Formats: sequence, C-alpha cells, structure tokens
Amino acid sequence: MGSSNSYGVYLQEYQQVFPTTSTSLLSWIGSLQFAVISLLGMFSGAAGERYPLPLVIAAGSVVAGGAFIAASFCHTPVGLLLTQGVLFGVGGSFMMIPAMCLPAQWMERHRGLATCLATTGGSLGGLWMSLATRALIARAGWQWSLRANGIIIIAVGLLVSPLMRTRTQLVGRRGLADVRVVGSLRFALLFLASVFVAGGYFAPYEFLPPFAVGQVKVSKTWGANVSSVLNGCGTVSRLVAGPLADVVGPMWALVACLVASLVAVFALWLPFVSLKMTLVTAAVLGFTGGSLISMTPLITAQLFGVDRLLSILGVLYLASTVGTMVCSPVGGLLLDKY
Repeated sequence: MGSSNSYGVYLQEYQQVFPTTSTSLLSWIGSLQFAVISLLGMFSGAAGERYPLPLVIAAGSVVAGGAFIAASFCHTPVGLLLTQGVLFGVGGSFMMIPAMCLPAQWMERHRGLATCLATTGGSLGGLWMSLATRALIARAGWQWSLRANGIIIIAVGLLVSPLMRTRTQLVGRRGLADVRVVGSLRFALLFLASVFVAGGYFAPYEFLPPFAVGQVKVSKTWGANVSSVLNGCGTVSRLVAGPLADVVGPMWALVACLVASLVAVFALWLPFVSLKMTLVTAAVLGFTGGSLISMTPLITAQLFGVDRLLSILGVLYLASTVGTMVCSPVGGLLLDKY
C-alpha cells in the first residue's frame, strides 16, 4: 500500500519525462495498481483460504517487487502501465487482500483497533516512501528509484510472510465465495457504496502532489511533502478510528469519515489555490480518508462473520476496481484542463 500511496511522486516525475503524454493517461498507472489489486481480490482471497497463507503472500511480494524492477527498464508510458500498473497490481492483490483480513479473524473485543493498527502500515509506508522516492529520484533518477522500491517490496514480503497465519480453515467447501452472502441485499448495498468510496479515496494521493507543483507552483520537493502529509495524517487517523469503531461501530465511524472528506474537498481544496490550504487539505483528507480502507474489513466481518472473510472481502473489492478506474482518469482530465 505504501508503494501505491506514494505514486503521486512518480506522477510528478513522469509528467516531466513524458511531456507529450496527458496526465490522465499517466494517472492510469496509479489507478491500475489498486484496480488490479481489487479486481483479483476474489481469487487472492480464495487462494488465501485454500493454500498456505505465507506462500501466497510471499509469491505476491516477488511478483509486485519484480514489477517495479521491470518498470525501471521501460521507456514508454505503455510499458509502465503494464509493469508498474498491471503487474504490480497482480502481486499486490495476493499480498494485500489476505493480509487485511487477519486482524478481524483473530480479534473480537478490540477488532477495530487491531485492524486499524495493521492497516497503518500503508500510511506509514506512503509517508517515508514519498520522501525516500523523491530523494532517490533527485540523486539517482526514477529508474533506480523503481529498482530500490522493488527490492524493498521483495525483501520485506519474504521476511514477514512466514508470520502470517489464518484462524479459520476452509474445509469441504468449494467456490470462490459464499453465494448466499454475495447474493444478499446487504452485500449488494455494501458493494455499491464501495464503488463510490474507492473512487474518491485515491484521488488526493494521485492528484494533490501534482496539483501543488502544477497549479500552486511549488517545487517537486513540496509535492513530495504534500504526499507525506497525506500519509502521515492517515497514520494518525487509523490510530483514532480503531477505538472509535469499537465504541460507536464501524458503520458510524465510516459515515463520519465520509462526511468530513466531503467537506474537505468542497470547502478546503477546490475554492483555494495556495500552498497553505493545499497542506491543510492534505492533512484533513489524510486524516479522514486513511480510515476508509480500515473500515471495510470491520464492516464486512460485522455483517457476514469471519468464517469466509477472505473470499467475501475479495469479492467486495471488485467494487473498488470500478470506482478507481473511472474516477482517477477523470481527475487527470480535469487537472490537465483546469
């Protein structure tokens, strides 16, 4: 997740490397990362139920890290789309989807706190990777930055994968997910809501850094700083959202975050073109948006139980594919035009 959350830094660089390519097309690289992760969620979740989870996560880390290394040898946006976008998403799906379900399986009383603490890694990764990526690009170029990123993904994935264990075992059942659950009205409504939530979640991570550089007219370093503010506040928010979800329930915690995000976009981001307000917007959106991903496993576990949480959550993440593939390219078009 840290690699996806820091893509805005790469987007700034790609705008300079490929000046004749539209921001909308370049933004598809970041969009495809999470879109493919979500699209394959049904299969990666089922794989986590049927095969040893350490093996599934280790294989995903090798593919995801290899994708970044392969991207470093690409010289066209299409090559980056296929490697840093699609191939990374394939590996990322087999890392992220199974791992996100584990806290909800093992914890009951403090499930919200445990899940949010676990997903804090995405924001922490985006925080330091935004700064490290900008520094690496400045010193060694974007190709070596991609290689270093890929090596880190492989090394960390192989190191932590043996520690991953599921609490429930799938015995004597077939199918990618429980048909009774995914065919219910509650699941359909949750699926529809996830389309819109995912569509708006990644837009600030992709477009606030290049907005700061292109519209506010600050240096690329400040673009990386904006990304770091987003991820830093996302880290803090998950530490707060977990206990809040345990007290008021994950559904009400999600509603509160959504309302606050809406206010931040229309009251803080759109009316102003200044560095101060951009940083304030990044802080608020990071704080509110950082909790959105954490709430999804909690709500799913609350509504449908933890027995087949991996595969059910994998199907639910298909909704994120729709929202991400539509909203991010549209955001790129708006950034180019306005």
